[in-house]
Amino acid sequence: MPAPAVGQYTLSIASGMLLESDNGNSYHSLVGPLGPQGPQGAAGAAGPAGAQGIQGLRGLTGATGPSGPAGAQGAQGFTGAAGPAGSTGAQGPLGPPGTLAAPSDYNFSGWGSFSAAAGTSEVGNSLYRNQIDMLSATAVRLVLTLGMYPLPSGSYARAEYTPDGTNWFALSGTVPVTAPYGIYTSGWQGLPTGANGDYVVRIVTFNAASRTTQCSLYQLHLQFK
Repeated sequence: MPAPAVGQYTLSIASGMLLESDNGNSYHSLVGPLGPQGPQGAAGAAGPAGAQGIQGLRGLTGATGPSGPAGAQGAQGFTGAAGPAGSTGAQGPLGPPGTLAAPSDYNFSGWGSFSAAAGTSEVGNSLYRNQIDMLSATAVRLVLTLGMYPLPSGSYARAEYTPDGTNWFALSGTVPVTAPYGIYTSGWQGLPTGANGDYVVRIVTFNAASRTTQCSLYQLHLQFK
């Protein structure tokens, strides 16, 4: 800012104010002090959008997040094809010898007209007996046919066996022989205790009469299973 000079007016600007010096006197402001800042004016209208900037650099890979929950089980897949047949295994050891079941039916010769003594008597004689292996049998029944001559009420027939050739024991159930012309059976029953063996068997009748009576016994079959 120039120094004041005598005999002239000097204008100058300092600190944003217009100053004047006349006739060599000190400078003084030609305007009042700076007033307070006015209120902010209203925002102008938005300008047009600028052009899109270029894509920035790719950022660093972030840390791996925690594992999510397990998903639901998927549907079962198709069954695969059967594999090839395996090789034949070694042959197992020989099993113990088996036992044969008793034949299902044994026939004893019947008599068209048998004389049954009072009480117990053998049908025929010892030549009508049979040797039967009953080792594996579990049940037995006696089946017979009766002709025109029955025995009185209370009479029956049954099979007996002997383990020693002397003592005889009941083998089958009893079959009534009191009604003529029929096929009759004792029904199946379990083999008696002690009868599982290879024993001699006979057929006997029990005649409830007090005297010898004719009896028409024809078919006599002892059956096992």
